[in-house]
Amino acid sequence: MISNAVDRAMQSAGRYDQAEAYASDTLVHTVYIDDSKISNIETKRDVGMMFRMSKDSRLGKSSVSLNSDDSVDRCMSMAESVLSFSPVNGEFRGYAQPGNARIAQPDVWDRRVENITADELRELAKCIIENCRVDIPRAQIRVSTTESRTMNGNGVDVGHRSTLVYGHFTSMTVRDHPGEGMETFHGTHLDLDPVAIADALSDKAEAAAECREFKGSEKLTMILPPSEMGDMLMSSVGAAVNGENRKYGSTMWKDSLDSQVASESLTIVDDPTVRAPLSCVFDDEGVPTERRVIVEGGILRNFMNDTFCGDSTGNGMRRSSVEAQGSYDRTPVIKPLNMSVKPGSYSRDQIVEQTDNGILVEKFAWPEADELTGRFGLNVRCGYIIRKGEIVDVINNALLMGNMLEAVANIEMIGNDPTQMGVVTVPTMSFSGTELVGN
Repeated sequence: MISNAVDRAMQSAGRYDQAEAYASDTLVHTVYIDDSKISNIETKRDVGMMFRMSKDSRLGKSSVSLNSDDSVDRCMSMAESVLSFSPVNGEFRGYAQPGNARIAQPDVWDRRVENITADELRELAKCIIENCRVDIPRAQIRVSTTESRTMNGNGVDVGHRSTLVYGHFTSMTVRDHPGEGMETFHGTHLDLDPVAIADALSDKAEAAAECREFKGSEKLTMILPPSEMGDMLMSSVGAAVNGENRKYGSTMWKDSLDSQVASESLTIVDDPTVRAPLSCVFDDEGVPTERRVIVEGGILRNFMNDTFCGDSTGNGMRRSSVEAQGSYDRTPVIKPLNMSVKPGSYSRDQIVEQTDNGILVEKFAWPEADELTGRFGLNVRCGYIIRKGEIVDVINNALLMGNMLEAVANIEMIGNDPTQMGVVTVPTMSFSGTELVGN
């Protein structure tokens, strides 16, 4: 269906200076857990197309669900309408140019996901519920298959096929006061371990239920596990190496190419060759992807670009590492395919043992730094206070303050436990220069 739709759209695109059609077909199976019970299992199919074009420096686009014989015609008509009212855009440089593949097809298709049944999903959810020592207020496991095709008037004609497994789980218990936990899973294969997830949910909720409020303030080493590190890295370093931010001068690293921006121990690679949710041979604009060093020994080597920024690095993406459906409805944006921090040699226990005064953050209220400056001031929902290499207290309701773009220049240790967290793969890491402030 999607190939026919793309062909039909492009056959009618000759009157435009530039034209592009992108279509996707996604099948999603989801099991929901509410109040430690399976509440629903559903299946959805989502098929649609986006058409984009330019004429006389004006841009038009539209997207539709491919649910009727006239869907392609409606999409073209709506895009034409947008084009007629569009202002002149002097920055548009054209859609992707064709290129040869630079990497082999990554392992991103799982036949178990393709053939999964409702009973198998139900058993996964039951296993988590039965092995969790605390309540599960809300959770879901979502597995999907996606096929897409990108074609444009420059000669690009590429397809992609992948599977996606995503899980989001919350937990709750009450001891001295309520304690909450959260776990996520991102992957392309059905590697989700329900017993390990249940144990982690239980441990986190039980630890949070025994927290006490932190008093006073002090400078501490910040230790972040992958669950918190992923979003913190993406919102700071990920934003700093985003080519659109560089284009508009809104990244602190805009003039730092080939300069030292981080600790010599930090190397970051965008690696689409491995099993990761967005790994692909061509991005969603049809540009070839490749393994690309972003930061090498603390030196900034590359920014990530899409065709809008020019000199695309193959990072123009519509697809999501969390939600498979609806990719045809999204305009391409710059995303890492799999931004991976080179792991170190320390276990998490060894990082704790070698920390004099620190906090291991089990859970932030929301782990995110400011995209422009890297600054953060985050509520710690559960954290372990470390003195002379030992955990001596579990605290909550404290503000941890610092700057992630400065923190990556003050790395103390990097762990050996890399974990896939959406579009990034990160290990546990520790940083000096943060301040914890309590009541």
